[in-house]
Amino acid sequence: MQRCLHAIIILLLVSFALGACTGPAPLPPTTTPPTATPQPEPVTITWAFWGDPWEVEINEQVIEVFERDHPDIKIETFHRSWNDYFKEVRSKLDKGEQVADVLFWSQAPIDVPKGYFMNLAPLMKAEGYDLDDFYQGLLTQYRLTDDAIYGLPRDSDTKVIFYNKRVFNRANVDFPESGWSWDDLRETSLAIQEAGVIDYSFAYEVNNWWMIWMWQNNNPVFDDKLFPSRSFLGEPSAGEAVQFLADLTNEDQVTPPYEVLKSSEELARLFQEEKVAMVFGNHALVPAFSQIDNFEWDVVGLPRKERAANLAAGAGYFIADSTEHPDEAWTFLKFLGSPKGQAIFTEAGVAVPSRRSVAESEIFMKPRASYDIHIFLEEVEIGEADPAFPGANEIVNLLNEEVLVPVWQGDQPAAEALQDALPEIERIIHENQPPQQ
Repeated sequence: MQRCLHAIIILLLVSFALGACTGPAPLPPTTTPPTATPQPEPVTITWAFWGDPWEVEINEQVIEVFERDHPDIKIETFHRSWNDYFKEVRSKLDKGEQVADVLFWSQAPIDVPKGYFMNLAPLMKAEGYDLDDFYQGLLTQYRLTDDAIYGLPRDSDTKVIFYNKRVFNRANVDFPESGWSWDDLRETSLAIQEAGVIDYSFAYEVNNWWMIWMWQNNNPVFDDKLFPSRSFLGEPSAGEAVQFLADLTNEDQVTPPYEVLKSSEELARLFQEEKVAMVFGNHALVPAFSQIDNFEWDVVGLPRKERAANLAAGAGYFIADSTEHPDEAWTFLKFLGSPKGQAIFTEAGVAVPSRRSVAESEIFMKPRASYDIHIFLEEVEIGEADPAFPGANEIVNLLNEEVLVPVWQGDQPAAEALQDALPEIERIIHENQPPQQ
């Protein structure tokens, strides 16, 4: 073996020497390097949403992070204003047109029967997707039956009452405390008004949110939030709730007139300009209030009558049933609903996240101003979903635009107005009953 190895070495040396004598050795034949396996083109899906410019900017940040984590998926957007979004998207979906793969949507139970959205339950079951981290009240409008869930909530539109600490101190009135009652709200408002330090004591939105006050007076409004067979709007407890609010304007004169109460933007402006001491609103008001120098404010939970109640509702994310890319759409939807996806939106400070883990993290809980941020989490725990069924918006619009207007203006008692409207409300419910199986 050694003799053979020596022979090979000598032969190589001889070959090298001969090459040195006769000129450069010829180069080895050129070989083409192995080509890299071509990467498939990213799959492009479309995300539809509405929103103001600030919300569009946040969504663009969400897309940037997602595409960095998932280079095989590209996101395009379909954006419209709130006023145009639902009308345009519903029109396209009704015609069978593909608008987007993933949609930001509100009150989905109204549209689920139309076949707009994919049932996510099989996907969730296949990979053991856990919903326990979400505030359970927020899932009502998504989990319609035990074997059907159509989306994931983004945030909660939980309501609180903001109050101006400086105005309270000038009026020598104690700050409101959690667990306070309707009577406490009225007495506090009267005391501030009597002090003469501000135009109005308290302001609330008249549209839609009268329903929360009915819940507080132990009136459920409908016997089922998704599949009602009757309404409780004719019960005395419903009239009492609306009358209490109307009297704050027309009897006590501690609340602005109806024309002012129709606009949440106007209420926020009055609070910022220190023309109202307390204002009803959600977490979206926090960034604007926090940017004002020398503005001392805090928040307190909603007052209660027969029981505590608040809203646990908000828009969420869905997959179009017509999508051609269900796997990629599900990947993106999971990211939007994940702690990481929610954290990007929560960082902006405009919403209460739908996941407990994010709501209780430093991202949401970090100090933003001298206000008690825990109040929002306490209130979302007692939150209820607002009604979402075919006909619900028709009933709410009827009350907002016709039935309750003379009540807010002091021209008709609330119980009488609601009783007069009851036949029309029951008709709408009856005409929208699901077909018998």
